Amino acid sequence: MIAEDILFDAYNPYAIQLTDKEISNIQTNSRLIEDGDLFVAIKGHTVDGHQFIEQAIQQGAHFVLADKTFLKTADSKSFLHKKILFVENTYAYLSTLMNRFLDSPSQKMNIFGITGTNGKTSTAHILTQILSKTGQKTAVLGTTGIRTDNYSAPMNNTTPDPLVLQNVFQQMVDLDVENMIMEVSSIGLAEERTKETDFSVAIFTNFSQDHLDFHGTMENYLKAKGKFFKELEPYNHRGQENFAIINRDDATADYFIEQSRATVLTYGLDQTADYYASDISYSDFSTSFMLHYQNEVYPVQSSLIGKFNVYNLLAAIAAAHSQGIPLTDIVNNLMTLNSVEGRFEVVSDTTKDDITVIVDFAHTPDSLEKTLQTLAHIKHHRIISVFGCGGDRDASKRPIMAEIGVTNSDYVVFTSDNPRTEDPKQILDEMTNTLSEENYCQIINRKEAIHHAINLAEKNDIVLIAGKGHEDYQIIGTEKFPFDDRICAKEALELRNKKKHTKMYL
Repeated sequence: MIAEDILFDAYNPYAIQLTDKEISNIQTNSRLIEDGDLFVAIKGHTVDGHQFIEQAIQQGAHFVLADKTFLKTADSKSFLHKKILFVENTYAYLSTLMNRFLDSPSQKMNIFGITGTNGKTSTAHILTQILSKTGQKTAVLGTTGIRTDNYSAPMNNTTPDPLVLQNVFQQMVDLDVENMIMEVSSIGLAEERTKETDFSVAIFTNFSQDHLDFHGTMENYLKAKGKFFKELEPYNHRGQENFAIINRDDATADYFIEQSRATVLTYGLDQTADYYASDISYSDFSTSFMLHYQNEVYPVQSSLIGKFNVYNLLAAIAAAHSQGIPLTDIVNNLMTLNSVEGRFEVVSDTTKDDITVIVDFAHTPDSLEKTLQTLAHIKHHRIISVFGCGGDRDASKRPIMAEIGVTNSDYVVFTSDNPRTEDPKQILDEMTNTLSEENYCQIINRKEAIHHAINLAEKNDIVLIAGKGHEDYQIIGTEKFPFDDRICAKEALELRNKKKHTKMYL
């Protein structure tokens, strides 16, 4: 692409001629620069890309884009003859740059964005399956990576940075994807990663404590979420109506409704919602309810269990229906939905295990409490929980989660989550220091903790392993080590069964 077509509003103090210069690719990592690329120097939290401008030019970058503040530094003087352009903030400009370079790829699909403290991943996967069952090619992007028919790849962030995100959009366009369902994190919104994304539907799931290590206050956290709805246009580029799908039952619902400029549709258990559920019934591993919309009532059966999944289902139903899919078609497909990896995932085998072991991603006070409350609806003897809290993250939720654990479980094994650079023992102590109950223990090693809980379990007990869900790693210090709760639990179950089998013949 011609440089002038995408860099026309960049500050050019050196009278660089852009007209006939081609840009073959855009990179923010100087090590990936090839001849003809544009290098965008970004000042990150730990690394400043402006330090690598000379390296990028030596590797063949046709142009460099830098912050205007770089002009004032001594380092910039040696580059006065180089092809450097300036903007106020390169990171804030990156979405616009990528959108121009790739010719607005998000406008070539229907983009559904889902934000909220909990439920984003499950709602995204439910909606993806609903749309796919209508024959529409659909991709999902979020915590579990990017997935569509015959293609999947991991992602470093729930909502990727603009360079990655816009490239993913283009990749999906090349694969003829019609719908993109994506999780939109509060951090991604605060950092404007989704700027220039042409959303058709914005979904709000719920709001509770999380990410205070980044946002500082609940007010800032709320405003970051609200920004998504405030910036959603009433109509998309095709002139079609955009929709804001809001959880009517959440305490912050009115705030999000007030922020919205698009057409608002609400869901919940409150009968004032546009889509509401009544007569909810739970069996051990299924949920049923009556769906109400206007004057119509539809019986719903789903293999997804728990009250939180009723909300996830309602959000996905409302979003799909807003795009013209008949409710009868949506409802008829709900019983065959697949569960999401690491989201209330049963890893035990009823044919050989006399206990139930469930792995779940619950890592906030609200999600942990809702998950444990859901377990209470399943026939059981005792509930044993295994979980911890992440290091270098919001420390204020540690005692809250511990209290929720001991209150809603018969026994808790507190263990390491991703301790990162914090002392794992100190994290556990901060969780348990204020507990008055004694129905718990601390085991720092997560593998040992899972094995201990499963060995401790008796017939008909439920063991919940919470916090990491689908993750196949554990972060200790600054390194990632291979670790999967599901694999660990299955190994522990196998050993437990061998011990039982051995005892039978002693």
